[in-house]
Amino acid sequence: MNVKILNKSNKFYYINIWICCVISSLILLILIGGITRLTDSGLSITEWKPISGFLLPFSQVAWELEFSKYKLIPEFSAVNSTMILSEFKIIYMWEWGHRFFARIVGFIFLFPFIFFIIKRKFNTKHLLSLSLALFLGILQAFVGWYMVQSGLNQGVDVSQYRLALHLAIPFLIIAILVFFILQLNDKPREIQSGQRHLKLIGFLILILIYLQIILGAFVSGIKAGLSYNTWPLMSGKIIPKGLFVIEKWYLNFFENPLTVQFDHRMLGYSIFLIVFLNWYYLFLRYRKTVIERSALLLFLFITLQVMVGIFVLLFNVPLLLASIHQCGAIIIFIIALRHAYLMSSY
Repeated sequence: MNVKILNKSNKFYYINIWICCVISSLILLILIGGITRLTDSGLSITEWKPISGFLLPFSQVAWELEFSKYKLIPEFSAVNSTMILSEFKIIYMWEWGHRFFARIVGFIFLFPFIFFIIKRKFNTKHLLSLSLALFLGILQAFVGWYMVQSGLNQGVDVSQYRLALHLAIPFLIIAILVFFILQLNDKPREIQSGQRHLKLIGFLILILIYLQIILGAFVSGIKAGLSYNTWPLMSGKIIPKGLFVIEKWYLNFFENPLTVQFDHRMLGYSIFLIVFLNWYYLFLRYRKTVIERSALLLFLFITLQVMVGIFVLLFNVPLLLASIHQCGAIIIFIIALRHAYLMSSY
């Protein structure tokens, strides 16, 4: 793919600008959501008001009312019973900012989408792809509230299953939009039968990275990163004891902090090795081609991500490092999307 998507001579220039803005805003929204999670701010707003929720509390009385609602949920009495109003305002602002910006992202997508439809800029395939992205965006709003509800009535955290779903959807939207913009600006070509193995490798790597991101949501959801803060060993062992202490063995993969962190580590190592072997193979067979350069870029970012992940663990999940780790996951996912696309069309 040699077309420069942001070149004004490109006939899809304005659509490209729009899609890039949507993707950029989604990335920022995911990062804001991650910080909201890391600062334990997600349960500070106990109601879902799609329209009036745009507005912040406008007076001292309104702030006191919001604080009184927060005092009724288990998280306040169990974790934040000494919290004062000024402290509540901080966590409230993170959650409000997350919800507010989610609405902004919706507007950034919807209004230009309608405009381009009126101008007949899309064919049927384009419309289907973008309509699916729109549907997932609407679904994401409901899933967000569904997730928050799980932490309002019992316990002090949201369900890790709902949290993982809430993270999975925006990455699917990003995937749809990245493939859309790549296909929109590329010339149709036939994939040679001898190159199908490249397509399989590219999408295998992409799927593994996506699964690792979802597994990261489970790590966050049950705070698995706050325990076993040693590396490379866990509890002094490569394979620690206690991986299957929950009687229903399959629940350990989602509810046992030791198992969840162990799986996140092992899948990370596996991805690192597979991505390295992928690059090395392409270096030997397709040196100085676009797919070899793409594979090298992916490997370099995976290497950095592994290093950051280790430091996040060793320093007990500091906010800045954890946010960088999440940002790295987004960047790697987008690089992997492009790599999979290039591998499938080479």
